[in-house]
Amino acid sequence: MIRTIAATLVATAVLTATPAFAVGDPNDPDWPCVQRKVAELAIGTVWTGPPVEPGSSAWEEDPQVVELVTFLQQRRVPLEEASKAIAAFAEASGADARAKLTLVFAGLFDRMNSERRDVVNGIVRFAKKQRNFADQVRASSASLDALRNDPKADFSVVQSKTDEVLMQTRVFEERQKAITFVCEVPVLIEQRLFALGKAVTAAME
Repeated sequence: MIRTIAATLVATAVLTATPAFAVGDPNDPDWPCVQRKVAELAIGTVWTGPPVEPGSSAWEEDPQVVELVTFLQQRRVPLEEASKAIAAFAEASGADARAKLTLVFAGLFDRMNSERRDVVNGIVRFAKKQRNFADQVRASSASLDALRNDPKADFSVVQSKTDEVLMQTRVFEERQKAITFVCEVPVLIEQRLFALGKAVTAAME
């Protein structure tokens, strides 16, 4: 009986928690993050250097630029180390430094904006699945309530259903916790891109 009541209480908590979706963007019911949804970055928000044409593939024609972009975009590379790599690249580029560094940022924006877009789309897909899973928990909880109110219900069936609801609820709660961390990723990518942009413009000077 205690387990049955616990399952019902926890499932109820899940049901009342699900409207918390879209707190960051009321215009998108599938956006679960506190942060406002921004599907694409505007280059002007992360770059103050020479004009860069978003979507241009010119940067891919220079193997050294491609190599540096690939290194810099990795979040495991500390920003201090990234700044040193940018400065070394600028020095080695000589008179072409400004033009090559502009290509470097073009590559960074292309790669990291694409990465960020994939993360945002993944969050939306995750939230949709979570919403559907919440519906399953509702259905299971309703079925459990019906069994509890049936005096002819088999005790083993009630216990089995209770275990099912508890397991579903536990999985739901773990996924909710995961969303909180995943929602930070687009922000981290944007912050890193901005910091790298500053390092690139500093190396131009």
